[in-house]
Amino acid sequence: MREVQWSVLVLAAVAAVATAGACSANTLVVGQGGERVTGVEQLPDALAESDPSLVYDFLENAVYRPLGSILNPVRYIREKVEAYNVNSEDGVDDGPWFTNRNGRTPLSLETIARGANRGPGPDTDGSFTVIRVKLEGITPGYTIRDQTGREFLLKFDPVGYAELASAAEVISARLLYAAGYHVPETFVVEFDPDSLEAAPGLQIFDETIGHQVLCSDECVAGIIADRNRLPDGRLRALASRILPNAIGPFSFEGTRRDDPADSIPHEHRRELRGLYVMAAWLSHLDIKQHNSLDVVVEEDGHRFVRHYLIDFGATLGSGSVYPREPRAGVEYDLSYTQILARFVSLGAYTSLWERYKGGMEYPSIGFYSADLFEPGAWKPTRPNPAFHRKTVRDGYWGAKLVASFDEDQIRTAVREGRLSNPKAEESLIQAILARQQATLSYWYSRVTPLEYLEIAGSRDAPTLTFTDLAAGPGLAGGIRRYELDFSFPAGNVEFGQVLRIALDATGRGELPLPTAVVSELFWRDLAERPLKERIARLEITAVDEGRSTDRNSVRIYLLPDQHAGYRIVGRAY
Repeated sequence: MREVQWSVLVLAAVAAVATAGACSANTLVVGQGGERVTGVEQLPDALAESDPSLVYDFLENAVYRPLGSILNPVRYIREKVEAYNVNSEDGVDDGPWFTNRNGRTPLSLETIARGANRGPGPDTDGSFTVIRVKLEGITPGYTIRDQTGREFLLKFDPVGYAELASAAEVISARLLYAAGYHVPETFVVEFDPDSLEAAPGLQIFDETIGHQVLCSDECVAGIIADRNRLPDGRLRALASRILPNAIGPFSFEGTRRDDPADSIPHEHRRELRGLYVMAAWLSHLDIKQHNSLDVVVEEDGHRFVRHYLIDFGATLGSGSVYPREPRAGVEYDLSYTQILARFVSLGAYTSLWERYKGGMEYPSIGFYSADLFEPGAWKPTRPNPAFHRKTVRDGYWGAKLVASFDEDQIRTAVREGRLSNPKAEESLIQAILARQQATLSYWYSRVTPLEYLEIAGSRDAPTLTFTDLAAGPGLAGGIRRYELDFSFPAGNVEFGQVLRIALDATGRGELPLPTAVVSELFWRDLAERPLKERIARLEITAVDEGRSTDRNSVRIYLLPDQHAGYRIVGRAY
């Protein structure tokens, strides 16, 4: 399958030749699976709102799928294919699922702090009209309309754990947005509980009598009477701006049948598979289809469906209604292997988290640590079909999203959580940084992480300059030894060798490339050949002394050029 993916990548160079005049002399960027919002005018006037069953989702992903992997391991292996929508840079193009942000151009601290917010939070100077009461789910909440007419969902921290869920949601939303995902506008708000007013005719479901009943101002106040209060009596809440034109959640597999632009099965989308790495870093355990939302938007005269991630109250050290425990991320809520181990051992078997002596230090941030964190083995509460199909290439892409954040950006995002205890805030920052470091160490060791590729030198002495991400600051053991395999059939050049490349402190290095044939006869003959015969392939594999773990090579596709020696037309890890 990897060969098929690379063959498609080579064929994509047709676009590079056609657009060569619009590119630099040394680099061509071509698309393989890049997507644009095209054909969106065909979107139906009215799309059916999806309302998937929570029970079915649980049975499918927590029961049937894991059992199927155990009973039919061949099917599990067969499902491991590369993502369908990667481009020639082994990434994804901007679109309704993902927009490259911090990984493309580092965002300012002001942009990190603002996140997805395009305006202020709810107006706390006036009253909040409660237009819906949320009693379902694991946390109560209100849909309110402020004095300006804007609507927000208010969610409250668990009793006894002030700031826990609201801080986690805002911080994670900032980081996910900066990485490239679409998220709602989120704010921490503090307001007078007396400002809550029930809308005329507001109803809630009374389980004791089995039907809807009117909910007055007193009813609204009573539902949150036990919530945490600030010293001045005000309430703190998370306010999430209501997304208009929502049509229900998306699934992490399959497609939306009434959306003509949704043609790639979700389980084969790079941005959903690679989301595993971001989710593991932030301990986004409750990541499932019910914490997503499809929204119909109109931009530049086109209507299309944009796909959002929502509800991050169960991230970092928060479990929404309680702090996380050390078990979080170590095993699924329903883990058949753990159940079997305990059964066979008559209860003698204990997991690593059960033997762990650490725990929660600050109630406002819960338990969030790098101590038990395994970036490649992390698990959400239940299996996710897109995560289940991730490959090393997907994981590496996700790791680059995590790596895009520097310490100042992380500190800025955490400050938006408005934690009142400076020690708790610093503890959370250090845990995020430690998990970031663990993430990069793990995924960079699975590939040959050469980035920022450029052709340098001259036509007669071309070189490839690169940055080896695994040899830069903060990661132990810079990689300096590389196995090279160069193949250029049209020029009758085939060779392999091992080079030791001197890298600077940032991991920047340079390696020589074979000189392209310069005779006019060669260039005339080359121009008449099919494109696939004009491409040279350079395969580079980083080698660590004494390391037995297999590592993916990076394949770089080069198009010989009369002036620059070569042009880069694609790569894959």
